Amino acid sequence: MKQFLVFHPFLFAIFPILFLFAYNIDEVPATDLLLPISVALIGTLILLLSLRLITKNYNKIAIIVSFFLALFFSYGHVRDVIFPPAAKTVVTPNLFLLSLWALLFVVGAFFIIKSHRNFSISTKFLNIVAISLVAISLINIGIGEIKTINLGHEEIGKEGSGLHLSNIGNSPDIYYIILDMYAREDTLKEVLNYDNSEFTNYLTSRGFYVATKSCSNYTTSHRSLASSLNMDYLKPEDEGMPRLVEMMRNSKVSRLLKSVGYRYIFVDGNMGMKGMDKYAEVYLYEGAFGIKVSHFAHSLCDTTALSPFARVFSTHGANAILYAFDALADIPHIEEPTFVYAHIMCPHSPGLFDSNGLKKFKIFEPEEFYDDPEGYLGNLAFITKKVKTLMDEILSKSDVPPVIILQADHGMYGFAKGSQMWEIFNAYYLPGKDNRLLYEAITPVNSFRVVFNLYFDTDYELLKDESK
Repeated sequence: MKQFLVFHPFLFAIFPILFLFAYNIDEVPATDLLLPISVALIGTLILLLSLRLITKNYNKIAIIVSFFLALFFSYGHVRDVIFPPAAKTVVTPNLFLLSLWALLFVVGAFFIIKSHRNFSISTKFLNIVAISLVAISLINIGIGEIKTINLGHEEIGKEGSGLHLSNIGNSPDIYYIILDMYAREDTLKEVLNYDNSEFTNYLTSRGFYVATKSCSNYTTSHRSLASSLNMDYLKPEDEGMPRLVEMMRNSKVSRLLKSVGYRYIFVDGNMGMKGMDKYAEVYLYEGAFGIKVSHFAHSLCDTTALSPFARVFSTHGANAILYAFDALADIPHIEEPTFVYAHIMCPHSPGLFDSNGLKKFKIFEPEEFYDDPEGYLGNLAFITKKVKTLMDEILSKSDVPPVIILQADHGMYGFAKGSQMWEIFNAYYLPGKDNRLLYEAITPVNSFRVVFNLYFDTDYELLKDESK
């Protein structure tokens, strides 16, 4: 009987990766595909070679491997359909589903091996299905990349002729450091009975202005930062993730500063941002054992049968956050003036730290997942210590006193209500100026309007502070 070429396991191994990439193409660089695709192909090859010890029928071996891959990559999707989101970190549902998946694989593999069929027709059918799925994903990726390129060109040219800053001598470095979900001092006291005055007093003693009544303009990171980095409120046409991402990475603020010789640096503290390397020098975070593992790879892992184990043992997010602080401490050594945009996903949940440092990923009960004040406060206490140390380092190492904005992108979720979701920590270090343009209720949309007016002789009108 004619033997068909067997390749469907390799295509089924890369299809879930390509599918997830196509779905998130606006936020994920194509280079993030390299590691997961390499691991998937090598793993598939090892499985195929290993099963030769059981049967010499290549059709059977390939079908068993494809069956395993279908179970492996569908695990997270099935779990999310059957169980609530909090079940991702709960032992019982994962143990149940893993046991069921193992049973299905053993039973399925047993019947395939014991079958007297040659499976040649099934092999031909699976080859065609695999080719079709991969082809569709590649077409979607191509369409998505074209849209992203066109959007980028539109954004780069937008308002280009109106961009202007005055060159100033002895230009200060400008740090825009986002501490994700860092709540205001009075909010922490009211909601969590946490006294953060020691930190705000420290900042005040170092010359910072702490805006004690500040609120965010929006309650989501992308909308908030797209607004603050472009010094304006969002318009209806700005809504949608591709547009927001482009507004964040190629912002009006960065273009203005680059036009007068600033070096644009993005520091990734577990945020992730596709395409930042087109506009900025990107500091990538370090993964476990010094291996750089992308946000995309971790999101992919969360859809597979590795998810329960990765969530318990992974320190991915913590490593990214710690690496960001190391990268920020090195920036004063750069000779030319720099604009540093850093997004640190902390004290945002999950609770990766206690007050003294790294801790293991917590196994949540379902009712705790979205309401974990202990984890949030552990993150907050630790990140506050890191920020104080970082501020001391930056201020002591800088030849020219830098401009520093320490700011949250939005308020607390889960255990905060109403206006508390907008109430943010917001502090400014403006050396050589009298803080006359700052006020206790200033919002992020006006942050760079103030900085440019004070340091670059612009005349931006301050907008009305609104939370939308």
